[in-house]
Amino acid sequence: PMFHCLPEAQEEFPSQTCYAAEKITYIYSVFCMGAMAIHWLLLIDLSVFSTGLSAFVLVISKVLSEMNRFLITLLWLLLTFGSAISVLEHPYFEMRDIPNTAIALFSITVRLFEDDYRSMIDAMPLLCIVFVFVTASCVVLLNLLIAQINCSYMFIYQDMVGFARLNRADVICETLEKAPEETWLKFVKTLNLNEPLEFNEGDVGLPGGIQVLELAGVHPVTEDSILRFGGSCALDTPWPEDSAHHEEEDKYTRIQKMLKKVLKRVSKKKIKGRGGGRGGGVDGMGATNSSSGNISSAMISEDSGGSV
Repeated sequence: PMFHCLPEAQEEFPSQTCYAAEKITYIYSVFCMGAMAIHWLLLIDLSVFSTGLSAFVLVISKVLSEMNRFLITLLWLLLTFGSAISVLEHPYFEMRDIPNTAIALFSITVRLFEDDYRSMIDAMPLLCIVFVFVTASCVVLLNLLIAQINCSYMFIYQDMVGFARLNRADVICETLEKAPEETWLKFVKTLNLNEPLEFNEGDVGLPGGIQVLELAGVHPVTEDSILRFGGSCALDTPWPEDSAHHEEEDKYTRIQKMLKKVLKRVSKKKIKGRGGGRGGGVDGMGATNSSSGNISSAMISEDSGGSV
């Protein structure tokens, strides 16, 4: 509109309101609305700087896919009931044809319909059809949509942090493809990857990393995970054997052997105890039988002596 107003430009310039720009002002405003919407949608990529926010945006994008099925089913219901009501003889003006009926039914679904059901009491078939549509759309479809969104959210929520990190990596790769090579090389030089890093004060380590400082109590370490070897750093010189590692393995093998010996001794003692118990019982029974036999023989000898 500003270029159309150039011939009529006076003191107020630039201006978009003039007689020559009246025909395109509305079309220009529609395109401006679309441009502003696209601008703010592109800003969603900035959510990759926060893992939590990026995960939330990712969950929204995955869950909104369930809306497609709902909208398709709702459109089918609107066309079905709109066609059925349009051929019905009724005095209700708001549902006189298919487009107006579909708009009225959609307004009822989203609770924006201004009229009331009491105006349809004179046409009972129309009121019954509207009640059936409300049951199918509001009661069944909306609750089914909530259940689908809930299930998909629970499924995506388990891995949303991993998906967010993958999304961040995707955005980084797309940005690096568009970045100039000179800019990338300058950025790499600022990282100082060739300088060796310090594990502790005076303890110089390997290069090729970025040092991040943190409090000592955040991740306490009881054993040093860095293996240190003295001697030459030449490539031809082999690494010395880790004697401490072998000593630990020897300790474990000794403990296993000792446990095996103890288990064997315990099992042998159990077997001996069972065998000794059975033998002792048999010996006891033999002893009692022999003692009873001696007593009976003594009684018989007494009786025989008395009779003599």
